[in-house]
Amino acid sequence: MGQARDPLCERDMVVLRHSRIAGIDYLVSYPPRVRPPAPGAIEGVFACHASLGSDVIPVQLIAGNMPDLSSWQVLVSSGPLWSIRQHGAQRGLRLGGPTTSPSSGRVACWRADASQATVHCGPEYLTVRPDGAEMGSAAGYPVDQLLLMYYLACRRGLLVHAAGLVVDDRALIFPGVSGAGKSTLARQFLARGWASLLSDDRIIVRWQDGVHQAFGTPWSGDAGVAVNASARLAAILFPARGTEVRIRALNPQAALDRLLPAISMLWHEPELLSGQLETCERLLRGVPAFELSWSSGTGIVDDVLAFVARLR
Repeated sequence: MGQARDPLCERDMVVLRHSRIAGIDYLVSYPPRVRPPAPGAIEGVFACHASLGSDVIPVQLIAGNMPDLSSWQVLVSSGPLWSIRQHGAQRGLRLGGPTTSPSSGRVACWRADASQATVHCGPEYLTVRPDGAEMGSAAGYPVDQLLLMYYLACRRGLLVHAAGLVVDDRALIFPGVSGAGKSTLARQFLARGWASLLSDDRIIVRWQDGVHQAFGTPWSGDAGVAVNASARLAAILFPARGTEVRIRALNPQAALDRLLPAISMLWHEPELLSGQLETCERLLRGVPAFELSWSSGTGIVDDVLAFVARLR
């Protein structure tokens, strides 16, 4: 779709920041004559210089003019800190706090399929300097992750709370809730000099070209692993506490019971949720699942590599 672009470019005085996550172009446009902050290390890893592909989430940043979502239907809420609301096909996210005024914080609005989004920012996100105005990363976490969740839910994709690595061009993912040992496992591979890690906390799985692909994401865990790479998903291993290293096969139902708590499911969106559940079932029909028992004091790298060698 057109010529390749720099991930940060100006067009009619509108600055665009282009990143690519799991093959999805996340294209953020800033207000006229407003620039973004310098990218962090992880943002630089996911910056994209290529032309736009077929999967695009365009996000427009707007200074002020905060939408009033008070009349929208509440889908899910944590009280004063944030809430997701619905108005027809539109969704809205209000981010703030107990003392946040109506003109501050962030308000994101998007279509249910995440094909278009806007983010309105309070004055605290705008810094005016002698050389121009700068706006903070208002389209970053958690807005970017939430928009990806909605986008994937409509397109046979899942955001999985998992570590992931690549061995012989095949990906393994290790799903689990916080404290399951994902970052600890990733550190063992890092200590052995293993370079082909995808993430220690968030993996995206997509059905592409007839196979399930596992992608690294910008959302790292305690080990700080966030790699912009992907590979065909060969196996799913669920970490479990044990006294020795043991890998045993799981049937699809047992695997589903363990997978669901580790998926970013849209439980508040019944129509999208049904598609997510179908995607989970398709995933477990096509990719073998196992329990990986181990103790934090036990080395598991050699056992995992030997397991991969036995995979077909």
